[in-house]
Amino acid sequence: MNPYELIMLFNPTLGEEKIGQFVTKVEEKIKGWGGEVEKTEKWGTRRLASMIKKAKSLTQCYYVLVRFKSPSSVPADLRGFLKVSEIVVRYFIARAVAQEAVSPENKEIPGAPVDALPIGEIKGEPLGKPE
Repeated sequence: MNPYELIMLFNPTLGEEKIGQFVTKVEEKIKGWGGEVEKTEKWGTRRLASMIKKAKSLTQCYYVLVRFKSPSSVPADLRGFLKVSEIVVRYFIARAVAQEAVSPENKEIPGAPVDALPIGEIKGEPLGKPE
């Protein structure tokens, strides 16, 4: 199972209750297709950076983030479901980066360490030991 993130934008005039019901329906769909929802974050109303063609009059949207793990076929099914939904203004599904890879404790970069090599000249004098 692969980790994914889904960000959905809603019209804020719908209200928390109706948005919450739709988010619950999306979570049930993910579980029905064989996935598991890890976390749902409601970010609330935020200002849009640019105009959306589907809803030109909106200057703000209600943001919801859903993190889930699922087989690779689920995002395509989810896109099909969200595309025909009239309640979602915009959505974005992406494969998530594993949290272990971006944690501050994991400071080592995989691979062999690279040593500095002296190359070039400074004021006509060669760098390093002559061979």
